[in-house]
Formats: sequence, structure tokens, C-alpha cells
Amino acid sequence: MGGWLGHGLDVQLNVEAAAGDLGEVGYRWFDEMSHRLAPQVRQKLADLPARVSPSKVRFGPLGEPGSVFGVVDVDRRSGKGGERNCSTAGMRWLREQFEQLPWRSHLWFGRLDERGHRSGSLLNLELRHDEESPGWLQLSGIPLENSFLEPEAGRPEQQRWLDALFSFADGLNPGYGHIAYWHDGATALERGFDSRQYPAKWRSTRFTVNDCRRYLRGYSWLTIVPQELAQRLGGEDGLRATGAFWQVRQLSRGGVWLLATPDYRDFTDDALTRVFHALAPVLRPGTPRHLSQMAGDPPHRIILQDAAQTRKPSE
Repeated sequence: MGGWLGHGLDVQLNVEAAAGDLGEVGYRWFDEMSHRLAPQVRQKLADLPARVSPSKVRFGPLGEPGSVFGVVDVDRRSGKGGERNCSTAGMRWLREQFEQLPWRSHLWFGRLDERGHRSGSLLNLELRHDEESPGWLQLSGIPLENSFLEPEAGRPEQQRWLDALFSFADGLNPGYGHIAYWHDGATALERGFDSRQYPAKWRSTRFTVNDCRRYLRGYSWLTIVPQELAQRLGGEDGLRATGAFWQVRQLSRGGVWLLATPDYRDFTDDALTRVFHALAPVLRPGTPRHLSQMAGDPPHRIILQDAAQTRKPSE
């Protein structure tokens, strides 16, 4: 996700069925995160009918330019999906849809442009449920990086997302989480593994989410390490002792929250390197390659080293 609006960030959480009914967890992701991050939009949309009103003419305006809109959609690959307003009635529809989890679902809040067409990004949330990782949900929020970089508003915006994610993750014992550049759900490490050398099970989120308690999927400004892997790193005290993290917090249901720097804008290459070395013992072995950056692509922030080569003999 890039272009003239700027690069997208991936505020991601991986949650398994042990956390509770996955349909309910997925619904809560959309409902609770949108209430926390865009409460005024939720209030404006609350009384709309579930069904989205079409334009009166083909490709015509959907409403008054500048007005807010909000929709939720469900994609089942095969079978009936659909789209509804993110209103009280539309969210009831979504809850019913999640009784049988879809392959993908998306929430989008924005404003209608000068032609009355959907545009902008007030809030984007996503859910994925791949058949190769059947017991897991991959949950994402996709803020624009520019909103984290604003001179005055950037730090408060970062904190809004951090607070919302921590509140949600704290009760779920997640298998992985991060705030990193948006790479369509993948981590920079997974993208870096060459398909000619490493199998899809090491590279594709369809498989890696299912394996996240065995290998840490990646590392970034914020990294959530599952409890099993955190214990191998010495737990909360051992991770704090590395000096790589500004904030180390134990999640109440399991897992450790690691924030590298207090401000996203301070997450330098040196900070990234410190995080890599602190987490290397639980990363998947393999040497990632440098990827050429195409126009509009986000940077590929990765250490081009095999994590296994940085481990001590006893690890």
C-alpha cells in the first residue's frame, strides 16, 4: 500500500482459536478497534440501514462530497459474501457472517471525493483466515505512515494505535504482532527469503501464521513475541536486559510487548539492528536477500544476515 497518500503501516496481530471463538474475536477486532480509533465516524454511521445505497446513475456519486462513509465487506472466495454499511444494522450482519469465518474481511472509513466517490483513509482494518492456518486469524490495521510522521500530531497518533492494540492483545495471548511497513500481511523477513532457495512455508503468511509459536515471524518497531518464544529469550527480564527495547511489557494472558523506541520517527537502522540481535535466537534461520524497491513500494527494512549465525552455541 503506497502511492501519493504515502506508505501504509501494518498494525498486525495473530490470534489462535485457544483465545476463544475466532468469529467473535474477529468481530471484536472490527467493532472495538473502530470504536476506539474512529468513534465519531461510528456515531455518524450508527443509524444507517445495513445495505449500502447505490448511486442513482451508473458510476455516479454515492453521496455529498466530503461526507464520511464506512463499509464492512466479506470475501469468501467461493460462496456468498457482500458489503454493508458500518452501522448498527450492518455490524449485526457482519457478526452473523462471522459464524462461518470468511477468507478475508475488511472495514474502510473514508470521505467521498469531489465526485462523490469513495476516497481517503480515515481507518482501514482487515481480517484474514487462511485454510493453511485454519486455527488462526491474521488481524491488521493499516494507518498511513505519514500520520505517524507529522511534527505535532505524529506522536499522539502513534500512541492512539499503540494503546488500542495493547488493549486488544492483552487479553488474547497472541502468537505474533508488529507495527511495520505494510507488505500485504507478510513480514519483511518473510519477503526477504528467495523463492528459489526457501519453500513457501517459510515465506507465505498462509503457512507462517500457523507456525508463529515455533519461529518468530519478524521484528520491527513494535514486536509482540509469543510466550513460548519469550521464555527462550529469558522472559521479560531477559529481554529488558538486552538494552534493545525502550518498553518491555508482559501481556496478561501471555506474550511480551516490545517497543524499540518511544517515537516511531526514532526507529533508526541502528535500533533495528539491536532488535534483530536481541530476537535472533527465535527467528527462523535463513539469509534474506536485498529487494529492489519499485516506485511506490515501502522500504524493505531487514538485516541481511542469517539469524542462526548470530546465535551463541548454547542457543
